[in-house]
Amino acid sequence: MILDSTLDGRTNLIAGANKEEYHLRNVTPGRDFTPTLVADVRNTSEGEGCPNCADGVLKIAKAVEVGHIFKLGYKYSQSMGARVLDRDGKEVTPIMGSYGIGIERILTAAIEQAAAAVTDTKNAGSSFALPPSIAPFQVVVTITTVGETALIEAGDKVAAALEAAGIDVLLDDRDERAGVKFKDADLCGFPYRINIGKKLAEGKVELVDRLANTSDDVAVDEVAAKLKAKL
Repeated sequence: MILDSTLDGRTNLIAGANKEEYHLRNVTPGRDFTPTLVADVRNTSEGEGCPNCADGVLKIAKAVEVGHIFKLGYKYSQSMGARVLDRDGKEVTPIMGSYGIGIERILTAAIEQAAAAVTDTKNAGSSFALPPSIAPFQVVVTITTVGETALIEAGDKVAAALEAAGIDVLLDDRDERAGVKFKDADLCGFPYRINIGKKLAEGKVELVDRLANTSDDVAVDEVAAKLKAKL
């Protein structure tokens, strides 16, 4: 008989009586029985071995609950009078279960994980990059200066090429400063940004990968294929 260390010295406890639906009252360890061993069998600690495998080790880490499952038993099905037919055609009360997944929780967890990956100290704590699968858009094409016709035309061309490649794209051609557009894109969590700016004179645009914190100059005609490969 193993006694958990938290019960050592306790008095007048309730214990099972080794018979269904029966219990013993006022049980005091040491007086009513002598345990074989007193040990901490309730709490788990990192590094403990796995009871089902030879080399498994328990790891304790922080987690985020994005979904849950509850076994509700007959609590609600009985009160509502719910009935179904079993495989034998007999009317029975079903056991209920609840399955939930939180859209807001997924977004919050994704932002928290992505923000930790952004190592740009200048933007630390104020920017993040969502995975392409859940980002509002996979890429934003940012025209740095809308007053230049060549930049606008190149932005339209790049956006059209991205759409043709099946990429979800947003064209930012607002009459705003480039810094404002960059900040807005970061705060929206766009994983990729293509800057149409002064490097267009060399036939290139800047492809910013916010997931990997990298930036590359890519030829205008190749940027869609380059991003497609990344996705």
